[in-house]
Amino acid sequence: MKQLALVAIMISLSFLTGCGGDTPESISKEMSANMKEMAAILTGVNDEASAKAAVSKINAVREKMRSCRDRAKGLKVDAETEKRIEQNMAKEMSETMTSLAAAQQKLAAHPELMSIIEPALQNMADDL
Repeated sequence: MKQLALVAIMISLSFLTGCGGDTPESISKEMSANMKEMAAILTGVNDEASAKAAVSKINAVREKMRSCRDRAKGLKVDAETEKRIEQNMAKEMSETMTSLAAAQQKLAAHPELMSIIEPALQNMADDL
């Protein structure tokens, strides 16, 4: 659960500081899509086979997150843009974080599955 809270904080910070790429808005949407994809992957883990299959998917999403993070470095965003991004993404991110929390809680009840995917999730906050 601590890892989920850290991810939520890092996502919020990435929206507050702005993101790179074409526009702060487009990269914020891209990061949000990455988090939704991660939630869908984790939600789909129900047995050993799906847990093993999830590892490569998790790694692929994390690579997209790192790309997003790297493109965001050095971008300056004005306060008005920050506020607009925050407002536009607040509900969507709340829903995504709820999905992630539910998936993580479900997986916590199955340590045998969590042990398979845990290495792929380690230090995910560094990707944001």
